[in-house]
Amino acid sequence: MYFKITVILLLLLNTKPLLANGEKPHDSSLIALPDTCVALREGRSCYADIELSWQQSSIGNYCLRDATSKHIMQCWLRQSSGKLNYAFDSIESISFELINSDTGKIIASTQVQLQWVYQNRQKKRRWRLF
Repeated sequence: MYFKITVILLLLLNTKPLLANGEKPHDSSLIALPDTCVALREGRSCYADIELSWQQSSIGNYCLRDATSKHIMQCWLRQSSGKLNYAFDSIESISFELINSDTGKIIASTQVQLQWVYQNRQKKRRWRLF
């Protein structure tokens, strides 16, 4: 009985979901650790050492870039995996993309979220002399 349940669970976990067009997704991953940066107050810069790591099922030429500015951070030639240590210093969340440098196609993406311990809830005060 337990054997049948275990076999069914293994089969379900090893199947890959189909995309909208019926294709199986590529074995690609881009991971940021930690994926959240916590600042003390809202609006202040958050500082963290982020490790961006990626892995592909096939060897190729890949580049890691900032998703908003499209600034290339690092490229790897004839590799199937890579790591980059990134000094995060921002007042907003940042997204990263892994692209195939031969085709320019985006393969994977990830985001480092920004959170605050204290949110600014103060009302702006207007000073009057009279």
